[in-house]
Amino acid sequence: MPDTATRLLSLLQGDRDWTGGELAERLGVSGRTVRTDVDRLRELGYDVRATPGVGGYRLGHGGTSLPPLLLDRDEAVAVAVGLRTGVNCIIGGMEETSVRALAKLERVLPARLRQQVRLLNRYTVPLPSAQPAPVVDPAVLTELAGRCDRRERVRFWYDAAPAAEAEGDRAAHEVEPHRLLSRGHRWYLLGFDVAADRWAAFEVHRLHPRVPAGPRFEPRDPPGDVEGQLAELLPRTTWRHEASVTLHAPAADVALLSAEGVLEPMDDRRCRARIGGETLTAIALTLARLGVDFTVHDPPELVEAVRRLGERFGRATQADPR
Repeated sequence: MPDTATRLLSLLQGDRDWTGGELAERLGVSGRTVRTDVDRLRELGYDVRATPGVGGYRLGHGGTSLPPLLLDRDEAVAVAVGLRTGVNCIIGGMEETSVRALAKLERVLPARLRQQVRLLNRYTVPLPSAQPAPVVDPAVLTELAGRCDRRERVRFWYDAAPAAEAEGDRAAHEVEPHRLLSRGHRWYLLGFDVAADRWAAFEVHRLHPRVPAGPRFEPRDPPGDVEGQLAELLPRTTWRHEASVTLHAPAADVALLSAEGVLEPMDDRRCRARIGGETLTAIALTLARLGVDFTVHDPPELVEAVRRLGERFGRATQADPR
């Protein structure tokens, strides 16, 4: 939608009529452009009234209190869906905020779009994820975004495990923040870990900022694209256990998710995999899901986890497992 249409709508909210010539002069456009934008506003449902003669243009019912919010149908639906999804949000405290924002959106939209948004709100139900996602403090997100913008190092404690409670279970980090990433209902901070001298990804819900802020830094570009960086770095920072295995199948035939591990082709019959999980049993289940033969290299405890899982599956195939 042209910027002139937004500015035109803002002018028409006043308590006066505007002639076409006045609007053209104020907006710095031709009279034809004014008429085109007036027609566009009417198509969106805004009650732009024209008085013959010297009366000019003004908004009709509700025009004096309508903010200059100009959305077409697709934009209004997109915002409504985003706010509706926010009711089931992983950012702490956003549920009530999303409801309030959705109500405000409805009030400032034209009647036709307002009805469509209300119907969308009434008949859509966001369901929670099958895997509960950790809730992120919005204050931490905004603080990290500000540090990214100001190019200030972030000092924080980082939980060594998702369920860490004691401060003794946390590690201190000083990071040059680069981007906040969202994937799979989780938020990550991508940055350069100064002490480790490498790029790293940190789960935001496990991050506890410290004061004072670190010094400013000269930005550096991460190697590769952001998505590739995330796939490569997440195993180092979010898995409690990690395993190295050889899969006896071409890498192209292995359906390993990026959140589960990283593949490295060896030849046309094998590939090496680095797989992680919260438990060794979880890694064994991932290997079972892949449906290919494999050889465990590390850790040796994974071999025992695979053996126990195989015995359990074997008992499940018996007529009477007792």
